[in-house]
Amino acid sequence: MSEALQHNTFTVEKPADASNGGTRDQAAFDTGIKSTGIKSTGIQGTAKQDVAVSAQPFAVTPITIIVCGFIGLITLVSFCWWLWQEQLHTDMRVKRAELRIASVTRGDLRREIAATGKIVVANSPTLYSSADGIVTYNVKAGDRVKQGQLLLSVESPALTSRFQQANAVLARLQTELAGRELSAQKNQLEAKQALQFSELTLRNAQRDFSRYEQGFNKGFVSRQEFERAEENLHIAELKAQQAPEQLILITRVTKTEIQNTAKQIEEQQSIVNELLREVNALQVRSPVDAMVGNLSVNQKSAVAMHQALITVIDLSHYEVEIEVPENYAPELVPGMAVEIKLDNNIYTGAIIAIAPEVNAGQVKVRLKFTGDEPQHLRQNQRITAIILLEVREGVLKLPRGLYAELDNGKSVFKVNGNKAIKTPVTYGVWGLDDIEVTNGLTLNDEIIVSDTSAFRAAQSLYIKQ
Repeated sequence: MSEALQHNTFTVEKPADASNGGTRDQAAFDTGIKSTGIKSTGIQGTAKQDVAVSAQPFAVTPITIIVCGFIGLITLVSFCWWLWQEQLHTDMRVKRAELRIASVTRGDLRREIAATGKIVVANSPTLYSSADGIVTYNVKAGDRVKQGQLLLSVESPALTSRFQQANAVLARLQTELAGRELSAQKNQLEAKQALQFSELTLRNAQRDFSRYEQGFNKGFVSRQEFERAEENLHIAELKAQQAPEQLILITRVTKTEIQNTAKQIEEQQSIVNELLREVNALQVRSPVDAMVGNLSVNQKSAVAMHQALITVIDLSHYEVEIEVPENYAPELVPGMAVEIKLDNNIYTGAIIAIAPEVNAGQVKVRLKFTGDEPQHLRQNQRITAIILLEVREGVLKLPRGLYAELDNGKSVFKVNGNKAIKTPVTYGVWGLDDIEVTNGLTLNDEIIVSDTSAFRAAQSLYIKQ
């Protein structure tokens, strides 16, 4: 039996399996053959007959389609529910493209006043008539004139007549003064003569009285003659005593009369000088080198006293006149620095005068150029002036806009994702470009800075794309 097995050859097939399990069966099969002592050199495996087959893709079945559709539907419904919940808790919906959003930043804030104004000449005097009369112009509007040049003349017969009469009165007083001086000299001379004559008469009376006295004592002269000589002596003594006083009195009287006449002449001279000034003022001359601005009346027109006749413009120096709101006026002081913007250029300036009155809620402020004055300036040329009041450093700020008027400046819409919630806020200093935030917001908070007047009644907004 064993020999038959040794001489016969037969084939034993192994289990065909392409998996790892087939490989294990092959190993077990070979082990079994060896244990039986059967020679297996003639048996061949099926490894060469195996063919590698790729894994089939996921099969799309109706059930798979239904499951996927159900999952997608649930996801869509959940997203729509979430969106609905988001919008349900807001008062209004608004598109993001319609809004302008800005962040709270930290930096320096310039507190300034911006005002518009115009160029004005620093000196533009208007000349007036000094009397009623007829005006005759020697220049035209726009003419350049030199200082002292004759601009116009006014013919005033009434003023000329008054001036002539005043001159006549002055001449009469001067003549009267000269007569009084001559009369005073005459009276003083007569008084001196009377004094000298009284002294001479007194000496004669004294000699006669001495002679009559001796004769009366010796019996040659009667008592009646002696008493007459004595009376003559008393009269001469009295005249001699009063003559110096009379001279002093005459001197004082004539001096007073001369002084009164001199005062009258001085008063009349003042009247003449004033009338002369008025007459000279009828010849109107330019007070400065300037340009003729405008003629107030027509040529050869009748004008009244103190009526405007002509305006001249001093082109050598210009100033700026602006108007600022009256609530800023208490903070302005002369000498405060100003930036003057003209033709896209900035010039330095300063405040030189502040009007003491308020007109329509505005206060007029006069400025001057402190640096180089612009060239080719024109009267009434428009300018913009910026007055720097103060600089605040390192403050929270937002760009200035209409949003700041929401609830009279007490709230803003703070953006958080797709929502904007009305948030109380407190502002500090208002600048031209920025507003200081003192309470209610923090750094980098996003705020709607466009006009929010349409959302005044809303407390929250939903921002959609």
